[in-house]
Amino acid sequence: MPLPSDDLPEKKKFRIQRKRLGNVKFIAEQGDYGFITAEDYREDVFFHSSNWKPTLMDKGKPTEIELVEGLWVEFELDDEQYDEDKRLRAKVVRPTSRPVGRKLSGRDATFQIIMHHPKALRRRPTWRGKEN
Repeated sequence: MPLPSDDLPEKKKFRIQRKRLGNVKFIAEQGDYGFITAEDYREDVFFHSSNWKPTLMDKGKPTEIELVEGLWVEFELDDEQYDEDKRLRAKVVRPTSRPVGRKLSGRDATFQIIMHHPKALRRRPTWRGKEN
Protein backbone atom coordinates (compact mmCIF):
# COMPACT_ATOMS: atom_id res chain seq x y z
CA MET A 1 0.00 0.00 0.00
CA PRO A 2 1.59 3.33 -1.07
CA LEU A 3 2.06 6.02 1.51
CA PRO A 4 0.10 9.30 1.04
CA SER A 5 3.37 11.23 0.99
CA ASP A 6 4.43 9.40 -2.21
CA ASP A 7 1.76 11.21 -4.26
CA LEU A 8 2.75 14.72 -3.19
CA PRO A 9 4.75 16.80 -5.68
CA GLU A 10 8.28 17.78 -4.71
CA LYS A 11 8.48 21.17 -3.00
CA LYS A 12 10.45 23.86 -4.83
CA LYS A 13 13.01 25.95 -2.98
CA PHE A 14 11.82 29.42 -2.10
CA ARG A 15 14.18 31.99 -3.55
CA ILE A 16 14.26 35.74 -3.37
CA GLN A 17 15.06 37.24 -6.76
CA ARG A 18 17.73 39.88 -6.56
CA LYS A 19 18.71 42.30 -9.25
CA ARG A 20 22.35 41.86 -10.06
CA LEU A 21 24.57 44.34 -11.85
CA GLY A 22 26.81 43.52 -14.80
CA ASN A 23 28.35 44.70 -18.03
CA VAL A 24 27.39 43.30 -21.47
CA LYS A 25 30.55 41.53 -22.60
CA PHE A 26 29.54 39.97 -25.90
CA ILE A 27 26.57 39.97 -28.30
CA ALA A 28 26.34 37.46 -31.16
CA GLU A 29 26.43 38.83 -34.73
CA GLN A 30 22.78 37.88 -35.25
CA GLY A 31 21.96 39.56 -31.93
CA ASP A 32 19.94 36.65 -30.58
CA TYR A 33 22.10 35.95 -27.49
CA GLY A 34 24.98 37.36 -25.48
CA PHE A 35 27.00 37.21 -22.29
CA ILE A 36 27.19 39.48 -19.23
CA THR A 37 30.23 39.94 -17.02
CA ALA A 38 28.65 39.94 -13.57
CA GLU A 39 30.15 41.72 -10.59
CA ASP A 40 29.53 38.89 -8.16
CA TYR A 41 30.27 35.79 -10.29
CA ARG A 42 33.45 34.50 -11.88
CA GLU A 43 31.59 32.95 -14.81
CA ASP A 44 29.87 34.97 -17.50
CA VAL A 45 26.07 34.94 -17.49
CA PHE A 46 24.28 33.85 -20.68
CA PHE A 47 21.17 35.72 -21.85
CA HIS A 48 18.83 35.39 -24.81
CA SER A 49 17.61 38.45 -26.73
CA SER A 50 13.98 37.57 -25.91
CA ASN A 51 14.80 38.35 -22.25
CA TRP A 52 15.94 41.92 -23.06
CA LYS A 53 13.60 44.60 -21.66
CA PRO A 54 14.80 47.85 -23.33
CA THR A 55 12.68 50.34 -21.34
CA LEU A 56 14.39 52.46 -18.67
CA MET A 57 12.41 54.91 -16.55
CA ASP A 58 14.38 58.16 -16.59
CA LYS A 59 12.88 60.99 -14.51
CA GLY A 60 9.41 59.50 -14.89
CA LYS A 61 9.68 59.06 -18.66
CA PRO A 62 10.19 55.69 -20.36
CA THR A 63 13.33 55.62 -22.54
CA GLU A 64 14.18 52.88 -25.04
CA ILE A 65 17.82 51.74 -24.75
CA GLU A 66 19.56 49.76 -27.50
CA LEU A 67 21.43 46.63 -26.45
CA VAL A 68 25.15 47.16 -27.17
CA GLU A 69 28.40 45.75 -25.82
CA GLY A 70 29.71 47.63 -22.80
CA LEU A 71 26.23 48.59 -21.54
CA TRP A 72 25.62 48.30 -17.78
CA VAL A 73 22.57 46.15 -17.09
CA GLU A 74 20.58 44.67 -14.22
CA PHE A 75 19.56 41.04 -14.50
CA GLU A 76 17.86 38.25 -12.59
CA LEU A 77 19.13 34.69 -12.66
CA ASP A 78 17.08 31.69 -13.78
CA ASP A 79 17.43 29.45 -10.71
CA GLU A 80 15.68 26.43 -12.23
CA GLN A 81 18.20 26.42 -15.09
CA TYR A 82 21.06 26.62 -12.61
CA ASP A 83 19.70 23.69 -10.58
CA GLU A 84 19.44 21.52 -13.71
CA ASP A 85 22.60 22.41 -15.68
CA LYS A 86 24.78 24.33 -13.17
CA ARG A 87 25.07 27.18 -15.69
CA LEU A 88 24.25 30.83 -15.14
CA ARG A 89 21.46 32.18 -17.34
CA ALA A 90 19.60 35.46 -16.99
CA LYS A 91 15.82 35.40 -17.31
CA VAL A 92 15.32 39.19 -17.26
CA VAL A 93 17.87 41.72 -18.54
CA ARG A 94 17.24 45.46 -18.50
CA PRO A 95 19.30 48.66 -18.59
CA THR A 96 20.23 49.97 -15.17
CA SER A 97 19.73 53.35 -13.58
CA ARG A 98 22.36 52.62 -10.92
CA PRO A 99 25.53 54.68 -11.10
CA VAL A 100 28.20 52.81 -13.06
CA GLY A 101 30.70 52.75 -10.20
CA ARG A 102 28.27 51.39 -7.61
CA LYS A 103 29.10 47.82 -6.76
CA LEU A 104 26.76 45.45 -5.00
CA SER A 105 26.74 45.78 -1.25
CA GLY A 106 26.58 43.09 1.38
CA ARG A 107 22.82 43.44 1.48
CA ASP A 108 22.65 42.20 -2.12
CA ALA A 109 24.51 39.00 -1.26
CA THR A 110 22.65 35.68 -1.37
CA PHE A 111 24.69 34.24 1.48
CA GLN A 112 25.22 35.26 5.08
CA ILE A 113 28.21 37.52 5.54
CA ILE A 114 30.38 36.78 8.58
CA MET A 115 31.96 39.94 9.93
CA HIS A 116 34.61 38.17 12.04
CA HIS A 117 36.96 35.28 11.45
CA PRO A 118 35.08 32.06 12.22
CA LYS A 119 37.98 30.63 14.25
CA ALA A 120 38.49 33.78 16.31
CA LEU A 121 37.87 33.41 20.03
CA ARG A 122 35.20 35.61 21.45
CA ARG A 123 36.28 37.67 24.40
CA ARG A 124 34.18 37.21 27.47
CA PRO A 125 32.92 40.33 29.20
CA THR A 126 35.14 41.49 32.06
CA TRP A 127 32.26 41.68 34.50
CA ARG A 128 31.76 37.89 34.28
CA GLY A 129 33.89 35.63 36.37
CA LYS A 130 36.20 33.23 34.63
CA GLU A 131 34.59 29.86 34.14
CA ASN A 132 36.67 26.72 33.66
